[in-house]
Amino acid sequence: MNAARCQREDELLDALGRNFIGPELESHLSGCTSCSELRLVAGAFLDDRAQAMAEAHVPSSGTMWWRMRVRHRQELEARARRSLYLGQAATLLVAIALVVSFFGSDVAVEVRHLVSTVRLSTPLLLIAATWALAVPIAGWVAIRQK
Repeated sequence: MNAARCQREDELLDALGRNFIGPELESHLSGCTSCSELRLVAGAFLDDRAQAMAEAHVPSSGTMWWRMRVRHRQELEARARRSLYLGQAATLLVAIALVVSFFGSDVAVEVRHLVSTVRLSTPLLLIAATWALAVPIAGWVAIRQK
């Protein structure tokens, strides 16, 4: 249904929101079908809103205070966890830099020699991949259990 839009619909919505319809707007409503339908629908919505607000359960101040403390504690824990992760990442980078600076190109030569001497096979690759996946997961599980 595509009814014609009345020029005074916004004025009617404002008046319904204030809960006061003046006599001039009331006389317009008797002659305009678009505005009278709008008044019926918007009035139902506003009545439903008022009823929902009257029936809304507001928690006690003690409950709200407790919830705020729990949320604040969780935010502090998350912030501390982020700091720890950054510290661990920085420590790992420093350790890698120290290993490279102490051993320099000797490490690269040894790794190349090790890779060329080890014969890679499918079972060996599967064992290495399983180990590479299982160790971090096991560490994560061990950390999560308190």
